Amino acid sequence: MRSVLRRYFLWAVALALILLAGELLARYGFGLGSPPLVIAHPSIEYLSLPSQDVRRFGNRYLTNRYGMRSEDFSADKAVGGYRLMIFGDSVINGGALTDQDQLATTRIARQLRIDRPGPVVVGNVSAGSWGPGNWLAYAREFGFFQADAVILVISTHDYEDVPTFGPLDPTTHPTQAPVSALVEGMERYLPRYLPKFMARKLTADSAPPLPPRDREEDIRRSLADLHDFLVLAQSQSSQVLVFQHWEQKELARGIESIGNRKIREVCAALRVPTFSLAEPFRSAQQRGEQPYRDNIHPNALGQALIADAILGQLSPNRLP
Repeated sequence: MRSVLRRYFLWAVALALILLAGELLARYGFGLGSPPLVIAHPSIEYLSLPSQDVRRFGNRYLTNRYGMRSEDFSADKAVGGYRLMIFGDSVINGGALTDQDQLATTRIARQLRIDRPGPVVVGNVSAGSWGPGNWLAYAREFGFFQADAVILVISTHDYEDVPTFGPLDPTTHPTQAPVSALVEGMERYLPRYLPKFMARKLTADSAPPLPPRDREEDIRRSLADLHDFLVLAQSQSSQVLVFQHWEQKELARGIESIGNRKIREVCAALRVPTFSLAEPFRSAQQRGEQPYRDNIHPNALGQALIADAILGQLSPNRLP
């Protein structure tokens, strides 16, 4: 009897050591356990949890009190200060795969502090999968923080992107920290590498399916939200600019998508200047460099290209 108990005890110790090793590997080897979190919001749909400072995959992910992926700043602008608010989605947000220092917004802030005197604030107002409805709701909720210029970085798919206010998918928009890094790896990432039938079984209950959507109505609503966002920005800032980001597939085709064209038409009607990001990304690829992390998201080089394009329109002689 004593030998059986001893065997069970050794098995328990071995299992505990395996779980501990797995937890340490998942946390420090793969960077799991501390995903950037979001919170649901009644009008914005969701936004980044304010005041985060976490490490993920070796990258720093910082948010301020307003849910921006930026350093914190006060609501009141300092005398002689300059404020730039940059709105966008996962392209400008960067996600956990982009370190805070690599973000276009961080690069812009560094350069502006060299180019001009006085305090500089650059706000990264973004979240993954945001669209015009989210930007408009955020601006109505928080305003533009006395911005001297408002920048929008937008992609073709945003012309039909409307908030759904459905349940947030914990695998893409987690609202609470996982119990452990190992558990997160098993729940969030393991299904991606399992056979399809097993993955479906594990993820079937993760999020209920959304009802079918009227695509034409989504397009109408999204473009109307974009129009209202730009009008609101024009009413509160002396400069509003729109930068259109192209997907890799669009660059390969070399033809402007209908989404980008529709977005440009809305901007033209309001006399909001638009600038295509296609050329700097295409030029980088022609030099043998890769500015994309996947079909749409820029890597560190892509973030630098976006920063340079924006700074080109905010050169010292253009600044107020």
